[in-house]
Amino acid sequence: MKSKQSKDELKSSIITGTGHGHICHPNQIEDLTRRELMLGGTSLAGFALVTQLLKSTPAEAAVGQFPPARRLVWINMSGGWDILESTDPKVSSTSGIDMMYDWGQAHALTGSAQPDKIGRWLGRMAAHGSDMVVVRGMNMGTTSHMAGSIYMDTGVLSNTGLVNAASIPAIVASESQATIPIIQLNGGSDPRTDRGLLSPVSVVRAQNLDLYRAMYPETSDELAQKLMILDHLKDSITRVQGKTGTTDRLSAIQNAQEKIRVQFTDQVGSKLALTEADRAPFGVNAPKTVNGGQRDAFALSLKLLKNNLVTCLNLGVGGLDTHANQEKQMMPIMDSFDYLLSTFVTELKAINQLNNTLIVVYSDFGRTPKVNNSAGRDHWPFGGALLVGGGIDGGRFVGATDDNLRGLNIDRTTGFVDTSAAGLNLNPTHLGGSVLKLTLGSGYMQYRTYLEAVPALTKLKV
Repeated sequence: MKSKQSKDELKSSIITGTGHGHICHPNQIEDLTRRELMLGGTSLAGFALVTQLLKSTPAEAAVGQFPPARRLVWINMSGGWDILESTDPKVSSTSGIDMMYDWGQAHALTGSAQPDKIGRWLGRMAAHGSDMVVVRGMNMGTTSHMAGSIYMDTGVLSNTGLVNAASIPAIVASESQATIPIIQLNGGSDPRTDRGLLSPVSVVRAQNLDLYRAMYPETSDELAQKLMILDHLKDSITRVQGKTGTTDRLSAIQNAQEKIRVQFTDQVGSKLALTEADRAPFGVNAPKTVNGGQRDAFALSLKLLKNNLVTCLNLGVGGLDTHANQEKQMMPIMDSFDYLLSTFVTELKAINQLNNTLIVVYSDFGRTPKVNNSAGRDHWPFGGALLVGGGIDGGRFVGATDDNLRGLNIDRTTGFVDTSAAGLNLNPTHLGGSVLKLTLGSGYMQYRTYLEAVPALTKLKV
């Protein structure tokens, strides 16, 4: 017979998770008291928060009223990329523009009927042109890194960087029933998640991944032990409910243990760790410029999508604030990105998951037409973006800039220049609205009236 002290120690082990791998059968201890169950529930609720509102059980079938039709990969090109070298090359030097490259090195989009091109270091992505829309001439209204990034993330402009709006990825994730609704990997922007969402959502962040993975059982014995704890907790909840009735807190603990149980039995932990096999596609004919951290972010993103664990992914590339020695700084960054994104797209195509995955590439703003005295370019309030996959009608350029690299008004339906009074001044409000329509549908737009979807950006393949 166990001593009272041993019982207390065992009970503490179950409640706090400090048993260091040792477990007892639930019959070895008396029922958890109501207070102890609350403590245990706090521990499990903490796990649920770390695991970010885990996968729903069949009893909770309808988390979101607008289930995402497409997963979203949100890629932040941090620092303000040069649109002349990415989305908006010019044929020749024009008023106010110093060229740093040969137009002949820029790339036409495969499958495009338009004569326009994308930057010289995006040749691999140009080959995916039939699945890509290039967005140009977006009026950013700012040259602040923080304000520009948040404007792109939320569709709301504030030069203080403080806005009362959720980010586009968080909105999409909030309607998701995925195991991990949203995950932020290295380089990704920090999703704004607490601004008027219809359904709550939390974020798994890259810095927490090791902790997240460590909470999952790695062997059959560990799984059996953890399920035993969950079984005992479930039984204890039932007994406490019989004595005190159902409460919100008891229901929350019960929901947490059910969600955790699903993740344990689905072996989610093993699907969050990269293997050499996962990295392998991103090493085939890889250029020397490839950044290892970014490679792993793309490889993990691909694995998460393949296993249908996630709805939204935030990742990114930094180093684009090129005020000096721009060509030397920008070439390896863009060459690495071009290879990684192109490989990512190729792999999604190979498993027929590109059409249900929308990839959005954006930056804080653009860079000046004029080269400064340090062979770089400074901040410029007009930007560009790329939309890839998602079943969009690709091979198109939406928007344009003039000879001074300023955005021109466009026709909402065609995306071509429209100098009439009906022309649209394209900005991140329209990009964000279009992404929401593509992912959550037009019905959701009533809840985000500050955003506007543009037909030229939401046109799908026939």
